[in-house]
Amino acid sequence: MMDDEVFMSEHGHDLMESETGSSSAMPEEVLEQNALTSTLNSMIVYGKAAHHNLTAPRREALTKLSRMHRTLLEPFYSDYLLSIDRAIDVNSQFMTLVAQIGANNFEAPQERQEWQGATSIQVDHTKSTLKQLYRDWSMQGKSERDVAYRPVIEALNDLFEINKRSETHVLIPGAGLGRLAYDIAQEGYISQANEFSYHMLLTSDFVINHTQTKNQYQLFPFIHSFSHNTSAKNQLQAVQIPDICPSENAGLIRGAFSFTAGSFTDVYGPKDDDAGSGMKNMWNAIVTVFFIDTAHNLLDYIDTISYALCDASDGEGYWINYGPLLYHFEDDLSNRGDLKSDSNLSIELPLDKLVHVIETAGFVFLRLETKLKTTYASDPQAMGSWIYDCVFWVARKRKPGEVYESFVDRV
Repeated sequence: MMDDEVFMSEHGHDLMESETGSSSAMPEEVLEQNALTSTLNSMIVYGKAAHHNLTAPRREALTKLSRMHRTLLEPFYSDYLLSIDRAIDVNSQFMTLVAQIGANNFEAPQERQEWQGATSIQVDHTKSTLKQLYRDWSMQGKSERDVAYRPVIEALNDLFEINKRSETHVLIPGAGLGRLAYDIAQEGYISQANEFSYHMLLTSDFVINHTQTKNQYQLFPFIHSFSHNTSAKNQLQAVQIPDICPSENAGLIRGAFSFTAGSFTDVYGPKDDDAGSGMKNMWNAIVTVFFIDTAHNLLDYIDTISYALCDASDGEGYWINYGPLLYHFEDDLSNRGDLKSDSNLSIELPLDKLVHVIETAGFVFLRLETKLKTTYASDPQAMGSWIYDCVFWVARKRKPGEVYESFVDRV
């Protein structure tokens, strides 16, 4: 059964780096509060920022055209921008509601004067969150979800018989808005999502715990780009969320579902003082989808996965992965050229070397497929989109003394 509230456990307290940057001069609790409140602010100021950055400069540009050019564009262009403004307002009302409920649930200071201001990067994250809602919680995003999520779920179901799933613990780090973890619970597993970003945590909390009916909210996820649009109508297409209402279906879910907040390595990995995290050998399967390339040091992720998976003698410590190798911090290292801060660290490996490292770390690859093409939160009607060549694998934690042949040597 799904808990009444699935955001009950916050094991980790390292949520600030990706949102606001870290500072050793400030206490951790202050940094965390700043990260939370600046994210909340970015949701609340989204509408004002979007009007300012999207429609206001285009109206200004229209006034600078020659009379003949303005005549060619009007009245279409002004009506077009007015429609964008109305869509911004709809999005803004939703994000403000998410922020209001999130401020209460995540215990932000009641006085907004105490909140940290929002950066332009965080407002961009709010815009991205709207597209993530399209991907994870709308019917229109199902076809894109299925490309990545279905192979993972099918691989899980091949590994674990249906009568054992109620005792099978599956961890999904980098869970985003939680849809994959929710769908895994629907298959009967004990599913736990883990997420680092406050944008994702606040929004997934709202969708999972505070939506009341299917298709309750309308959003316009594609209004923020004026490029690659086949029509104004397509740019202004609306989606409804959630396509499945978790609170409505709470009594119907076959497995168990929970959500933790914090850094994957901090919450689930080994500790420097050898005290452990309480997560050692706990998980029968760990599922990573569009996640492993988010690491500063990918080897830390591998260590954490190995630590958290069930002991290999049980034969049920599986790592299922789907995604690209778009290393998120490569540009930080390349552009800054120094390592004065750990936040500049970036370790990137090509796939063959990554497979070798994973095998050396104690895994045996059962399946490995490459060049699986997919998009991510992409408008299927757009004239251009980023297409990823993804890798999909199923690996098992190696048993002590087990002899194996490297997967790289087998292909």
